[in-house]
Amino acid sequence: MKTQVELPPPAFKKNFRPARREKIGRGGPGLGWRIPGALVLSLAMLLSAARGRAEDFGDITVTPNAIYTGSTYHGYAEMRVVLENHSSSKTHAVKLIYPNKDAFGGGNSISRLSRGTVLAPEAREVVTLLQPPLPVRGNNAIRVEVDGSHEGEVRAPNANNHCSDYNRNQQMGAVFISRSLDYDAVSHVFQATAAGTGFTAAKATGSPDATSSGGDPNAWMPDSRSYGRANWLELDYAKPQVVDQVFIRTPRPMAVSPMTTLTLVGISGTNLAKLPMSSGRQSSSSPGWSLNFSLPATAEPVKTVRLDFGTMTAASIAIDAVSISGAGGSQWAADARASSDNSASAARFRPGGSAEEVESLRAESPVSEWSENWLAYSPFDVVTLNAADLRAMSPAVLTALEDYVQVGGNLMLLGQDSLPATWHAAQSKSLHEGKEFVVGFGAVFAFQSENPATLNQQSIQRLREAVRENVRYFQTLPEDSGSANNTLPVVENTKIPTRGIVIMMLAFVIIIGPVNIIYLNRIKRRTWMLWTVPAISIATTLLVFAYSLLREGITPDTRIAGLTVLDQTSHRAATIGGEAFYCPLTPSGGLSFDFITEATPLVSRGYGSGTAREVDWTQSQHLLRGWVASRVPVHFHVRKPETRRERIQVLNENGKLQAVNSLGANIKTLWVADADLNVYQATNLAAGEKGGLTPSAQAHLSNQSGVSGLLTEITFAAHEDPLAENAGKYLLPNTYIAILDRNPFLENALGRSSSPKRTRTSAVVYGLLETSEHTR
Repeated sequence: MKTQVELPPPAFKKNFRPARREKIGRGGPGLGWRIPGALVLSLAMLLSAARGRAEDFGDITVTPNAIYTGSTYHGYAEMRVVLENHSSSKTHAVKLIYPNKDAFGGGNSISRLSRGTVLAPEAREVVTLLQPPLPVRGNNAIRVEVDGSHEGEVRAPNANNHCSDYNRNQQMGAVFISRSLDYDAVSHVFQATAAGTGFTAAKATGSPDATSSGGDPNAWMPDSRSYGRANWLELDYAKPQVVDQVFIRTPRPMAVSPMTTLTLVGISGTNLAKLPMSSGRQSSSSPGWSLNFSLPATAEPVKTVRLDFGTMTAASIAIDAVSISGAGGSQWAADARASSDNSASAARFRPGGSAEEVESLRAESPVSEWSENWLAYSPFDVVTLNAADLRAMSPAVLTALEDYVQVGGNLMLLGQDSLPATWHAAQSKSLHEGKEFVVGFGAVFAFQSENPATLNQQSIQRLREAVRENVRYFQTLPEDSGSANNTLPVVENTKIPTRGIVIMMLAFVIIIGPVNIIYLNRIKRRTWMLWTVPAISIATTLLVFAYSLLREGITPDTRIAGLTVLDQTSHRAATIGGEAFYCPLTPSGGLSFDFITEATPLVSRGYGSGTAREVDWTQSQHLLRGWVASRVPVHFHVRKPETRRERIQVLNENGKLQAVNSLGANIKTLWVADADLNVYQATNLAAGEKGGLTPSAQAHLSNQSGVSGLLTEITFAAHEDPLAENAGKYLLPNTYIAILDRNPFLENALGRSSSPKRTRTSAVVYGLLETSEHTR
């Protein structure tokens, strides 16, 4: 009687329809919801599998949620916590602080993320803490304060995995994969060729070739980033034969449990034998180690060997080769397949590797529960979903994903080769069974097929290239204040005035010593030294202070610059730029960005010199202590998407082209390209005024590069000089480039502490004209 080969259990999926949510309170998009009280209990039961452990603190229940599990390397990492007030009459003020204990070690890091909220009776709110791209050095707990009292802690989800010190020398791509997609299939799409050849099932075929190391990519290893998954490996043999021995070669000793099994499958599909792996005899071999099994000769030739490891830790599994032996001889496996593989991490184990590695991160919740703030997606180089996901998500989540793409993110969409109805593309390019749409600074790759395995090699290469380009962009950002100040100067000279200070100190020593003693001795008043020495010291101190005050003053210097893509059809603006501050005195109020601005500090990471920093999200993105030091330039790379109504209107008045400046700032130079790529120019066009457009000397080019080429040329600091001769290189049909004398698209994080006289701002706008405004 035949028995069927056991198949691996399907991945558990949490399918449910979430309760309707209503936004409450302050804090920007996607940062808080209220759910009707009658649905709280049922929703909590449905979500329990995806949550961390809930903790009760009197009337308040605190439940942390993991959005994903794995490492990320840039952007803001979202940490989500569900708060519930079970009291029917009391309002409670709740504050969350992460990490609970003070940070340890040196270097630039986050020592405190905090956010407070007020919970009405029987209210439920989802509170998010967003970690900027610096490591957190502390414990893995979130401190919970209720009504000003420390009540306890809860474990932080996916703690210490964002920009961690462990990964500080690597900058890998991160792909966020919807739960509705085949995780393994999508993961394989983004594995670069060099990295993807390691740890695959194919590495378990043929003769042994792995070294005696558990991290050798020449052996098969299941995906080490997934926990609780049942792992298995099946190997096929070219010539089925009767078997009485099986040899499993491993790079290192493998501690197998009685729950792990070895199954021999015959040519008829029958399970001929099933043995616990713990019954094998383990010995040292060359290379590596060997797990040997002896058994009575099988009743028929064996075609397949299946190894089941259950939920054994993936990192402890490594199979180099498997041979079968019998009276007819012995042979190594010719083909193999597995539950998963660790190929996405192969580059980590190659000397000098990591540039091509991709971290695949599976969403822990359905798209209907995804964040409504684009910052939650900022750590990802690609977000992947299908057409059903688009239909299931709320308009707010869809807008957040659009914001993410606008500022440089990439989206892979399966089962639909068109954009969502409200999105607008500047360009589109054909791909095999799909299209690439340029949206703002980012791109959407839309394919007709819902199966990523059907994508052709050219499309796969383009997707991988998009990930690499994104990773390399963040890799090339300045890593210290010196190089950042060279890119975006906020002060001309950051050197300490050594000469002046040395001269004053030398004069102080001479006056307080020889001059003072000789003079008092001559007038016979040596006892006056009791007051002349302190007086000279105080005078010198006041002189140094006055010198410093006259040299730099107490008013901060601010520099703001950026490149903005302004789509006048969808009224969407996406800005990539920089903000720099030089403060003679540390500002007591810190810096404040809004809830939709990503502010990446341009500082070194890792242990060493640097400061611990604090962020509070209660009223805004408030950067408190540690971010600004006196007399030290501070730089941020910023990205910001928003809805804007600024525009350029192009009119044809009696055959003469006119441009109306409604950009909210004076235009120094404007270039406009019509539908036929004829370029027109205007200069010194004040805000709100209309001026004539004249034919420009800019050359007509057949290979325009659009905004991506413009960003590469002028960088996030929006250097204007290259545009004087090359603006036509970037213009597409019905677009314009405007150089403004100030920047209306980025907020000044110093707020009232800044001075308009000491603030320099500029902007370059890459505009997409409305259909009705195309020049004729």
